[in-house]
Amino acid sequence: MVVVHTKVGRLGVFRGAVGLALRDGLLSNGEKRLLVKMAHALRLDEDQPKAAYDAVLAGEEIEAGEYLGLEETRRVYEQVLEAFLLHTDRSEAELILVAYLRHTFNIDDAEHRAIARSMDRQLDQVVHRTVAQDFKIKLDEANLRLADLFGLDLFDKN
Repeated sequence: MVVVHTKVGRLGVFRGAVGLALRDGLLSNGEKRLLVKMAHALRLDEDQPKAAYDAVLAGEEIEAGEYLGLEETRRVYEQVLEAFLLHTDRSEAELILVAYLRHTFNIDDAEHRAIARSMDRQLDQVVHRTVAQDFKIKLDEANLRLADLFGLDLFDKN
């Protein structure tokens, strides 16, 4: 497996996610949760999430910010995927945010499966078996929905 890393900045990634979340003009509670988790996982400064939000509303670009390393992009993706599975109703809008990160970070199917397996192993170590089973079912459903989304051209970089 050859991993191709795309050079992306923390703030630019977050601004892109905010733009996707605001496509319909509203932020659902689940989208807010994922954006808060994403801002935390990206280690944005306290004022950066609002600056990105304001830039989206004003239709302005914003500096990309500090570039993320390969390992960090995988950690951010895993944390946001986990938040999607545990703390949202897993709506299409929220799934699109997860898919956006996967696309932006250039995570292919094999790497996504490896991340999911890692989450699965961690889950077995810390969570009661029935909760773990429910989580695994949600993860499988999310994987199928993500696969469907990757058949769509939602993330044209132009």
